[in-house]
Amino acid sequence: MGTNTKLKLWIQSHQLASLFISFFLLIAVWSTLTPLFSGPDEPASYIRGAALVRGEMTGTDIAPSETTGYWSTYVDIPQQFGVAQLVPWCFVGKPEMPACSLPLETLTPVEEPRTDMGRYPPTGYIFSGIGSLIGATDNSVYLSRLMNALIAAIFFALACSTWLSIGRSPFAILAAITPGAVFASSVISASAIEVSSSICLWASFSAWIKHDSKLNAYSTMASGVVLALARPTGPIYLLLAILIVLLATPLNESFKSFAKRSHKILLVTGIATLLAAVWQFLIYSHNLEKSYVDEKLPSLFEISDQSLNDISRKIAESIGNFGWLDTPAPTIVVWSFVVFAVLAAFRTWHHMSIRHRVAVSVLPMIIFLIMTYLNWNTQKYGGNYGVQGRHLTPLIAGIPIVGGALWMPSTSTKKLFLSAWSLCFFLSGLVALRRYSVGVKQFNFFEMFFRPVWQPPLGIAGSLIALATALLVLSTTLYLATDKETAQTG
Repeated sequence: MGTNTKLKLWIQSHQLASLFISFFLLIAVWSTLTPLFSGPDEPASYIRGAALVRGEMTGTDIAPSETTGYWSTYVDIPQQFGVAQLVPWCFVGKPEMPACSLPLETLTPVEEPRTDMGRYPPTGYIFSGIGSLIGATDNSVYLSRLMNALIAAIFFALACSTWLSIGRSPFAILAAITPGAVFASSVISASAIEVSSSICLWASFSAWIKHDSKLNAYSTMASGVVLALARPTGPIYLLLAILIVLLATPLNESFKSFAKRSHKILLVTGIATLLAAVWQFLIYSHNLEKSYVDEKLPSLFEISDQSLNDISRKIAESIGNFGWLDTPAPTIVVWSFVVFAVLAAFRTWHHMSIRHRVAVSVLPMIIFLIMTYLNWNTQKYGGNYGVQGRHLTPLIAGIPIVGGALWMPSTSTKKLFLSAWSLCFFLSGLVALRRYSVGVKQFNFFEMFFRPVWQPPLGIAGSLIALATALLVLSTTLYLATDKETAQTG
């Protein structure tokens, strides 16, 4: 028996483990490609996690203002953790400036530890908080990132495994796992948990409808619970995902029978949604009546119009922005993932039922409505259009997954898809490394290889080799895991 055959048999007999290892390797490499605290609101998220694991559920209120949010609190933890707020401002919002190296242990605290996420739900930060237990050091930040990478890798692996268990191709799921999704999973952010759990929910609930198995049931419960509790919008996204999947996926049994075998899932996710609602009304919304915005709110029509104008930019941010909205993915990567999503969602359009087509068509409209609603909220409380692409990713991810339920690519299509998908990630890694190593200036791209101001732990060349290796491992794993499928549609 040849080596390739042995590897294929091992991957197929240890499917979930091999997928988890492959996804974790990719996300872990990404966690080292970008500087510490280059993730959106990462300093506040790091402090929030450190406070949670030390028993601080919220902290002491700070009056809302233009510089502090409605959810900002002082937390009673070792003061050195507060220096995380000092680190990123030498490069955040300045794409022409390379990153700076400011180890936490070398900085002096200037205020009590403060987090702008003090009243956000704890689930989005508790996992990364475990990494902070070794103290306020750069190593603890990396460990915190890896804890989020661990959770995200589990959800991505579960999403693919549930679809493989019912004979579907996971390539539609891969179309939803964009460079932006991997970046979000590689930093300290509630988006790491929200995005990965939402992708798992879209896939696993669809698989649960088709097949009653422990894998599908536990995947649906775990992803549903985490999604509901990860961010304030979680319960809304959970409900929308369940309704869209139910609309798109025909039942093989009576609705009464399906509801009966789903009672545990309904109970567990229902309890999670209730807990999320309690947190929302009693803790998260505590300061929201104290608006500091004096200007007259735009009309709903004006907010809708601005949301419509912004939607292409938000899709691009969702596909890939590797910083505080100052490090966009290359245009070719954005368009490639649009093509991947369209291919997955519409390649089998003529085979879909009317209900399936309606579900795929309605989801983009729902995304626009949610975006308008969130922009209305941010106008009300902050006087700005505050929706970012990552906030919409849990819904955007549903388009290729729901639409691609029937897509079974041929062998040649799988090879082409994996090659293009991997190339997009490699190009995104190059762009991120260039931005942080030398800054984005005209004609300075190759300086990152010869005169980098900032370097990741593995160096520029080492990081690119590690990224290429991780992409090769994941592509090989996915290809061999699906090699036993019968190709139906190219």
